[in-house]
Amino acid sequence: MSAIATPNRQHVTEIYVGGAADTKTRLVATYAEERQRRFAQDAFRDARYFPHYAPRRILRLARQRADMGHLIVLTGHSWGGDTALRVLRALHPRPVDLLVCVDPVPKSRLNPPPAPRNAARIIHVDARPRLPNRSDRIKDMGQWVGGTLHRRLSGADMRIIVDLNHFAFAQMMHMPGEDGVSAADLIDRIGQVRPGPAARTSLAG
Repeated sequence: MSAIATPNRQHVTEIYVGGAADTKTRLVATYAEERQRRFAQDAFRDARYFPHYAPRRILRLARQRADMGHLIVLTGHSWGGDTALRVLRALHPRPVDLLVCVDPVPKSRLNPPPAPRNAARIIHVDARPRLPNRSDRIKDMGQWVGGTLHRRLSGADMRIIVDLNHFAFAQMMHMPGEDGVSAADLIDRIGQVRPGPAARTSLAG
């Protein structure tokens, strides 16, 4: 018995949105750059980074790629989570295959971001450190001003609570949830090879 399968990969565009301090810390920017290098020879996948204050640029790229049939993964950290939710709403009715909000912080209590409606799957990574540091105090100040996004993300398909500090973006991406799967794992699974219409099985002998 022999099996012949023709790969039927889907294009995937990963969009990463940094928080308020990312222009200095480059936590999300560095992560996205590493993803870009990983996909340098992959014609089916790419990763892009944007600061939180560039929603129009993010939306332009997301619309373009969605209209090309790409699967969209939208990941935002801190204030980037606020921006990601606003981009998601503006992208409607185009879908986002996966939305990841990593310890998100809203920008304004008076103008909160919308609840996600057009994401096929949502992950909320929630940092609850036992030993807070300066980054957590910055986050607490942001939540005092803007509130929290827990209610907006209450319908998330997966909530991963981590004992990590607010600036530990890369570690939060790789921290597994209760089922042993991390946000990074799920992102990697998006657009994996699937059996195509040309796949066939032939029996010999």
